[in-house]
Amino acid sequence: MQLGMCSWSYHRDFESGKTDMFEWMTMCARELKVHGIEITDAHMQSTDEDYVRTVKRTAVDLNLTISALTVSNDFGRELEEDRNAELEKVERALDLAADLGTPILRVFAGWPENAREKTAQERRDQWNEMARCMTIAGMLADRNGIVLAVENHNHGGFLQTADDVQRLLTDADSEWLRLNLDTGNFVDGFESIEKTLLYAVHIHAKMLHIDENGRDFTTDYPRLFDLLRERNYRGFVSLEYEGEEESAYAVPRGLDFLRRLARESGQ
Repeated sequence: MQLGMCSWSYHRDFESGKTDMFEWMTMCARELKVHGIEITDAHMQSTDEDYVRTVKRTAVDLNLTISALTVSNDFGRELEEDRNAELEKVERALDLAADLGTPILRVFAGWPENAREKTAQERRDQWNEMARCMTIAGMLADRNGIVLAVENHNHGGFLQTADDVQRLLTDADSEWLRLNLDTGNFVDGFESIEKTLLYAVHIHAKMLHIDENGRDFTTDYPRLFDLLRERNYRGFVSLEYEGEEESAYAVPRGLDFLRRLARESGQ
């Protein structure tokens, strides 16, 4: 198991222009001292070849692994033309992931549009359309040799429980589809984490309220790290901070907390 950092943890700094990709990467390597970084595609200032190659070279120079690229797609859109546009978004992100040299693209299943107004059959149809899109995305991933890591999401999303995740993996039936396990995004918390860890190729350590000692109670993190050891999880655990406190103050405390737990659990 290795610790990483999501660029989303600093999304406000990216959006305000307070930081850019190269400053953030340097901070991750020299100040936070993580082994890997997960890059949100929107935080790339350009997709021009020279820029992308420079990001890739900078990661190597800093001894950082680009553990994953993330794209915010939504296969729950009602109109077919909108779902097709989301597939095109994923296709572009797969090409970018290949150019960056990362083996994983984090994707979403999405959020069924106007689901509360739908009949049971219409909701089943929405699921089937989402699964069809994910199957196509898997074919595109095969072409690039990139693994799709779909993220569980409980805020009205398709993947709220372990059963949802298992159902999608069965329905989409792609050897290129796995799970980006977000520790804060299952409606039933640890129950689904335990059931789905075997599908995970990447993990988000979700943090919302980091106290003065670095602890966050969004998830039972001591229990999680024991589970990672028991299951011999060897991928990245990437800190994803979504709290109100400024990232510059909160994130280092949260990262120190994860490091302590990793040591205490023998990882």
